[in-house]
Amino acid sequence: MIYFVNEYVMALNSGVEHAEFKRLAVFKHAKTSAKILTRDYNYSLHRMAAGFDLDQDDLLNMYDFFQDATMVSPKKTSTKTLHLPFQYQVSPDANVSRVMQGGRLVMKIHHTPGRVGELGFTEFFDTYGNITNRVFYDDRGFKSGEAFLNQAGQVFAEVLYKPNGQRALERFYEVTEDGKGTVLFNIRVVNYQGRDYYFNSEDELFTFFLDEVNRKDGLNDVFIADRPSIANSPLIKMTTPAKKYIWFPIAHATDPFDQVESPLDGNYVEVLSNHLNRIDGLITMTQAQARDLRTRLHSNSIQIHVIPGAAVSDEQLAAGQLPAVNKKENKIIYVGRLEANKRVDDLIRAFKLVLRKVPDAKLDIRGYGSSEFVASLEKLIKELKLTDQAVINGYTPKIEAVYDQAKVFATATSSDAYPLAMTEALSHGLPLVAFDINYGPSEIIQNGKNGYLLKNGDVYGFSEALVKLLQDPAELQDMSSEAYASAQAYSLSKMWQLWQPLVETEKATVGVKMS
Repeated sequence: MIYFVNEYVMALNSGVEHAEFKRLAVFKHAKTSAKILTRDYNYSLHRMAAGFDLDQDDLLNMYDFFQDATMVSPKKTSTKTLHLPFQYQVSPDANVSRVMQGGRLVMKIHHTPGRVGELGFTEFFDTYGNITNRVFYDDRGFKSGEAFLNQAGQVFAEVLYKPNGQRALERFYEVTEDGKGTVLFNIRVVNYQGRDYYFNSEDELFTFFLDEVNRKDGLNDVFIADRPSIANSPLIKMTTPAKKYIWFPIAHATDPFDQVESPLDGNYVEVLSNHLNRIDGLITMTQAQARDLRTRLHSNSIQIHVIPGAAVSDEQLAAGQLPAVNKKENKIIYVGRLEANKRVDDLIRAFKLVLRKVPDAKLDIRGYGSSEFVASLEKLIKELKLTDQAVINGYTPKIEAVYDQAKVFATATSSDAYPLAMTEALSHGLPLVAFDINYGPSEIIQNGKNGYLLKNGDVYGFSEALVKLLQDPAELQDMSSEAYASAQAYSLSKMWQLWQPLVETEKATVGVKMS
């Protein structure tokens, strides 16, 4: 089995998760078994995953595993599931129902978003109005967990249950020195294979989980650490024989312009500096990052696979081309995280320059980020008097139709291992405009054919490239046709050809490990 090791699947996902979704599509196309393996407890995991067309068998969650809940026949819950005492009075509501006993609030029932009346979690109150505990209901229809709170409203203990009601795990917290929060300090796995196990952190439990999954499958599974901050360390600490790979969803060093000599990103120090001999290979999404890693590691003996994170469905590749000149709006689209290194502020400033020559242009910004950073972008839009032309539309899971409404895709990011949205945009016939940065754009954009690759930081040149595409219908159409053609390189079949050599390591070790 091949496992893509990650932290979570959420309602709002980053490029790490989207790359995994695309990867799953590649493996399904090749009829090869693979799963996304997640660490975090989330009673809404499977509802959120379903929003990205994933089913239970596409995921393996650590807590599901110990709760004997990896595959559960879903059933609906409602207030009736709680078997409330007859003396309680329920005031029903679509989002939060209140439960009273006489004039006292004893309970709040939080319903699952989008599922009328179903249980999400409940809160219980003491006679002073303090929350004493919360009970969580898995979206597949069983009581999943319970959190107990101290008088300050902080969680001090949790119990997680199996679908049959038996205890599966217990988690204990202690208050931090400043008294403002709590930290997890002990986890007990209850009666797992006839005995209890104790762990001091989720990292320890996660390593144990990876080894147990490997044992259950008969050993020598393939594990690919996708999210470096939580997957790299547990992976290299595994004790069972397995094939282990480190994937690079970000640049590996701190200076985006010097990936050879600048200090390593903290997520990669342990594995690249001290434990490279414990892994079977590295996976980058570009040839450029692979070259920089080989130079940095001073060795050609570590196996490095180059596999783009992108993949385009056969249905999208077979869809008819939409003539760019027939699109009514001069819309530019950005899709990605809203954070400082994505330089969306520079994109907005470049767009301000575009409006001087294309006054009816629109900028459609799609993505999510911290509320503070999004607020700073909204403030900039207001200061530049762009509120009618530039709009932040938030995270959009089903974005295909949005791409089809735009004419050009633009990103001003200063660092990225591989901007997945760029290949998505190509498959919808959008020419690309981006800076030449580490990594990705130079291996996706054929400068002057399917887009423009600008010198990093040249905001004026960036704006001029956008203007040229919006003002020249013939060039826009030519580049749109080239964009559609470029997307063929990311077909499921072609991506599978790149994955095959690595997947075959289930049967035979490939490459030579560094000692």
